[in-house]
Amino acid sequence: MAGLKQRYSGIAILLHWALALLLLFQLGLGWALEDLPKSSLFVAFQFHKSVGILILVLSLARLLTRLFVARPPAEGAPALKLLASAVHWGLYGVMILGPITGWIIVSTARVKLPTLLFGTIPLPHLPLGSAWNEPAEAIHGLIGWLLAGLFVLHVAGALRHHLLRDDVIGRMMPAALSRRPALSIAVVVALAACVAAFFAGSWRYKGHAEAPTPSQPLPTPGSTPELPAAPAPTPEASASPAPTPTPTPSASPTDAATPVRSWKVAPGGTLAFRTVYSGEPINGRFARWTADIQFSPDDLAHSKIAVDIDLASVSSGDSERDDTLKGDDFFGVAAHPKARFTATRIRKQGNGYVADGTLALAGAANPMPVRFTLQIDGDHAQASGTATVKRLAFGVGKGQWSDPGTIPDAIAVTFRFAADAK
Repeated sequence: MAGLKQRYSGIAILLHWALALLLLFQLGLGWALEDLPKSSLFVAFQFHKSVGILILVLSLARLLTRLFVARPPAEGAPALKLLASAVHWGLYGVMILGPITGWIIVSTARVKLPTLLFGTIPLPHLPLGSAWNEPAEAIHGLIGWLLAGLFVLHVAGALRHHLLRDDVIGRMMPAALSRRPALSIAVVVALAACVAAFFAGSWRYKGHAEAPTPSQPLPTPGSTPELPAAPAPTPEASASPAPTPTPTPSASPTDAATPVRSWKVAPGGTLAFRTVYSGEPINGRFARWTADIQFSPDDLAHSKIAVDIDLASVSSGDSERDDTLKGDDFFGVAAHPKARFTATRIRKQGNGYVADGTLALAGAANPMPVRFTLQIDGDHAQASGTATVKRLAFGVGKGQWSDPGTIPDAIAVTFRFAADAK
């Protein structure tokens, strides 16, 4: 039995190497997060949280193994044994404190994004106040550097023992690899695997295509031809939807029986939406959109409307939430940069109109009526209206976002703009 204590247990060996690879992967991913494309940032951040909690669980298991399972005695001079012990306990500290501070950051963020570990297991938020957020962020960032330093010291100490032909690394290897020259080959393979894990974390999400920036031309989804160019309306600075006026449609005597005319949207219009997230109201808008309008109140049969919306221009008052909306779980702007509404059937209803059309959004197309009111004064018109988008029919809000109890299925859309006859 005494001979068995000269080697680490099988569970200790498994946890040691699993944690080594996970920690280096996590370190690489954590340092790469700030440079990742916005289109993949949310997914990478979610994966970073999942790996962090896995490291926390395995680290606690490794700590229990160290405390309660027999292990080989430490070797070397007293000063070196003290240094080795300090490095080991430092590693336990960062392995456990790192995920916990990350959990605190997520739980106390201004926008509390839900976490599904590896897309499956919901992680609850810790019941802590917002005052914990900044200290946790500072400690979390420091832990990354501390982990890197401790890791280098740990590897340097292990290699020193190996070069001095001490059997320290061999005790942490499977029995079949615990004797030279197999041990030397295993050491090289282990070091290569650690380096590969770090770079895998750094580069895992960098291959994702970045969403088009405002300066890039946005292709029209599918095979729908491009709209005629029109100046993009500039929304008002407020992120809240503009109040919807309720003018009644009217036409001056000179507009009677007018044929269908093309209308050019003037700058200053708004295209906004309103929803609720976990009871918190969210007001958003789209900064860039264009419209091709062919309309006459006297010839609705030949009137038609088409609107293109640049989804990357979404703004909800929080940059992290905006990045989430642009990601694959919501709009998926990398694959579908535009939403498009088209209507060729416009009918009178009460004091306004209804445009029965189709909305193409996030790779899906569904019927959607848009109600609007209109005032025409010669060559100038004022329009405002509303619509309801059933987001789940378009696959907007996947996974943890698909619960209508968290985010309602029905999203209210409002718009207001002026236009001049061409």
